[in-house]
Amino acid sequence: MAGPGISKALKSAPAVAFHATVVRCVALIPLTAQGTPGYLFTSGKANRFNPAGIACVYFSEEEKTARIEYGRRLGPAALQPVGTFYADVRLSQVLDLANPKTCTAIGLDGKAMSVAWPLARKATRTQQLGLAIAQLTGISAVRFPSDTAKAAGFSGFNLVIFRDCIHAPDFVKILGSTRKPLQQWP
Repeated sequence: MAGPGISKALKSAPAVAFHATVVRCVALIPLTAQGTPGYLFTSGKANRFNPAGIACVYFSEEEKTARIEYGRRLGPAALQPVGTFYADVRLSQVLDLANPKTCTAIGLDGKAMSVAWPLARKATRTQQLGLAIAQLTGISAVRFPSDTAKAAGFSGFNLVIFRDCIHAPDFVKILGSTRKPLQQWP
């Protein structure tokens, strides 16, 4: 269960609507290994804004950020075929951590945002935030600045979307060559 302080802060935190086309880069071979690609596959592994067991997927707002994020995650293994795909996302309640007022409202400072979560012995503040969102709120995603883009000298943003928090009329639709989405939530 998420800490009561985070859960309480989220109830009064400002949330924004988000409608945009977002992008994700992944290793192509695992994406296509089972036949039909699982574009919205959720591994359940811990990540920056989710502890293990939370179903979510990470996207970037632009391809340049998605590509650099892909390279950061895989290091030398990034030198393999890459699958790049896009999603039309419409969400009514997104926590926008690019807004300093939002960060202040939930007690999240720059230090907490940059904790090295892969080395953490317990859930980080950002992982606790993701857990609280997944369990307790009407918020369905978190928009946050890309540290990887910043280190590369440009401004980029990512979006983590929590699968079980997506309810119609909100949606995530993987775009294909026709009007019919390749996959979607809900």
